[in-house]
Amino acid sequence: MTYTGRTLGVGLMNGRPFAFYLLCSRSFPRRRAIVRENAVYIENLTETDNPYVSYPVMRLLSEYAVVTNGLQTDFIAQALEWESPKKALIHVLDALDYERDSYSTPRIAGIVGRNGRGWLGFAGRDEFWVKELTLREGKAFVTATYNLGFAEIEFPQFTTAQELAYKVMELPFGNKVLAIGILRKENGWGLAVSP
Repeated sequence: MTYTGRTLGVGLMNGRPFAFYLLCSRSFPRRRAIVRENAVYIENLTETDNPYVSYPVMRLLSEYAVVTNGLQTDFIAQALEWESPKKALIHVLDALDYERDSYSTPRIAGIVGRNGRGWLGFAGRDEFWVKELTLREGKAFVTATYNLGFAEIEFPQFTTAQELAYKVMELPFGNKVLAIGILRKENGWGLAVSP
């Protein structure tokens, strides 16, 4: 199976925008997701001085859901208070750049709007891009820290955030640890973690 590291995507299912995060890890597989009100955090359970393995991964706002692989999550959510999603991604990812670890891990980020729009961004050592996307029914736009780039995939049917998280865990990527799904509801966002 392809190893993608951290993977995230935004898509549309049954007319409802969704986003997901898939944590795959070879070095730190002992991690969990903690939900606190409108935010989700990845917590590392292995002793280390690596500052990048515990971080805010999702932030749910009234109009947008933000998902990333690092501390840029909260900065992007804050930036959305005064600028567009595209500019928020450009400014925050450009300012923080890739992670200064031994792998030069890229920073990735996604935003999905309640209006059916989506945005993805990637900040690597030798690559930087931000894309504004029109979500398409039954599909997801995805990116990852490794070996994926930018892609659009067919996504299997689901009706709840929990089903979405389960489907994400079935994606053909190696060393899966956990998945988080977000699905728009009439009165906000549905959120679920698997396993």
